Amino acid sequence: MYVEVSIPIALFKSFTYKVPKKYQNKIFLGQSVTIPFKNKKINGFIIEIKNNSDYDGKLLNVISVNENSFQINPELWKTLIWISKYYICPLGQTLGNTISYQHKNKFKIPSEKYVQLTNHGLKNIKKINYPIQKKILQLLYKSPNYKANLSLFKKELPSYYQACKTLESKRLISIKKINKIDSLMSKKIQCKSLILKKYQSLVLKDIQSDLNNDNKKPILLSGIPGSGKTMIYIKIIEDFLKKNLNILILVPEVSQIFHVYNSLANYVKEDIGLWHSKLSTSEKNYVLSGIKSNTIRIVVGTRSSLFTPFSNLGLIIVDEEQELNYKQDLSSPYYNARDVALMRSKFSKCSILLVSSAPSLETYHNIKLKKYYNHSLSRKYFENQETNIRLIDMSSQKGFLSDVLIHKIEETITNKQQIILLHNKRGYDKGGIQKVESILYKFFPSIKILRYDGDTIVGSKTYYSILNNFEQGNADILLGTSIISKGLDFSNVSLVAMINADFGLSSPDFRSGERIFQNIYQLVGRAGRRDAKSTAIIQTNNVNDEYIKNACKNNLEKNYTQILRDRKDLDYPPYTRLIKILFLSKNDINAEKQSSSFIKNFKGNLNIQVLGPVKIKNNVDEILNRYQILIKCKKHYWQKFHDLITENLKSSNTDLKKQKIKIDVDPISFF
Repeated sequence: MYVEVSIPIALFKSFTYKVPKKYQNKIFLGQSVTIPFKNKKINGFIIEIKNNSDYDGKLLNVISVNENSFQINPELWKTLIWISKYYICPLGQTLGNTISYQHKNKFKIPSEKYVQLTNHGLKNIKKINYPIQKKILQLLYKSPNYKANLSLFKKELPSYYQACKTLESKRLISIKKINKIDSLMSKKIQCKSLILKKYQSLVLKDIQSDLNNDNKKPILLSGIPGSGKTMIYIKIIEDFLKKNLNILILVPEVSQIFHVYNSLANYVKEDIGLWHSKLSTSEKNYVLSGIKSNTIRIVVGTRSSLFTPFSNLGLIIVDEEQELNYKQDLSSPYYNARDVALMRSKFSKCSILLVSSAPSLETYHNIKLKKYYNHSLSRKYFENQETNIRLIDMSSQKGFLSDVLIHKIEETITNKQQIILLHNKRGYDKGGIQKVESILYKFFPSIKILRYDGDTIVGSKTYYSILNNFEQGNADILLGTSIISKGLDFSNVSLVAMINADFGLSSPDFRSGERIFQNIYQLVGRAGRRDAKSTAIIQTNNVNDEYIKNACKNNLEKNYTQILRDRKDLDYPPYTRLIKILFLSKNDINAEKQSSSFIKNFKGNLNIQVLGPVKIKNNVDEILNRYQILIKCKKHYWQKFHDLITENLKSSNTDLKKQKIKIDVDPISFF
């Protein structure tokens, strides 16, 4: 018996190995194996099992197989194969960056042992005469809920463990091992009953009808911020749990896990697993162990949670589906988690619910084409007060803060209410954030500010602790970048403001208008979450910009119609498909030659349009020269063109890492 093994290198090829007889009944697709490779022992993934091999040379044996690897479900395996092909990424790299948990030999989880008096023990304390046993029972009797950590006896009693085991055998005490996970997952919240308002119940009923429809299509749950979309999908989750099906919930940012987890834990009894890149090894082991034992049936996480090895998957929810953070941009494959979620739901035949206040243009377009169902909430859950939206012209003002904003901050603090300020920069920009913080302290020296940026977020605990501190009222202002504009719900916030709404407006990126609209629209939704009167202030040098005006007027339909018209005129998605290819080299001439040589294959092809190559300006810390090609392809020609690029790379046996080529299918930005 032979196996084809894929290893995480940037080559479109696999390697054949013989399977020793002792492993032949223990192997399966996706399993981790240890193999000899270039005089080293490395881990790889089984991608094919066969009885014969065409290879004429000497074949080496598989060294060992990991019997702790998950049996990857066929639907997840098909999804991973699709990712490799669609995003033009070698299968070994794809598997290495999506299911690396397959290499784990065991799931080590820190634990503690607890001892508790049983009812039988309570009745018989006085009948025990052995001193050590009696002392243990007396200590437990004095402990809260008659329960204590086993280590309590270690400090006070010799031979405590044997005495405890004897008491356990007599059914006087119980000894239980409890996992010690110092994270959000260890937080247990008492379950409440979730009651929907009438308008929510009507939408829920319609969605439930679509979910039971034989004509399975993706479902969009849309509606204005604060309309109670999360409450509706919690009800849907309850339905799937009753059917004994598992649920996967995707969020675009680690910060949003805090809100979704707390909302779920308030109403759902089942254990909820979390998954994101900031988790510790023991936290990941806890989740994987729970999935394997089927004690965790709900996982909330960012992009990578999409590849958790759930069996019996019934529902995928993609919250804030429009968010660009669903696109992986740091390592290959450069996938969009929303699009991959749609494919996994297709392969698994499970339901998928997209959730958004301001849907992506692609989703909006699919609604118009009737490829998706759409259900929208047009009312706020707390209806007493609307948000007063003020658009402030900064062209005649100096500094970061307008007079109107300074006055409103002072008024809000006096009223003992809270403020969210968004400094509209990419990602976790901290230089600008620090300047704004410094200015705020000059105006209001006695206030407390919590910053939420790359400088203040270190590890998973700070993601939650900062937000929890703000929720508990331990700060007046939450200051951050666009990550604080989405999915957060703080009851005492009555003022939100975007300091510089213009950022990115002059960018040549075809998505810049859509992005600015969504950021403003969602930030406005962070105010007015409860009954109190609220204000949203948008500062800009371009008060007449259509995207900004549409966002401030909550005019989604007009905005999307305008953007779709512009995209169609300029041949941009969703009317065409894009591939962005980046050539990198320390030598400027080599990078330019590579890019120019590559586009020769497509000259004269009327179904595609090649833009470039153009040299991309380097950041200060970058040493590689970068030349970029952007290729537009007509939709009817997409599959043929995609196959053409893939075959060219495979036939030339291109080592993507050595030649430093980055291929980005369906890019979300030009740069």
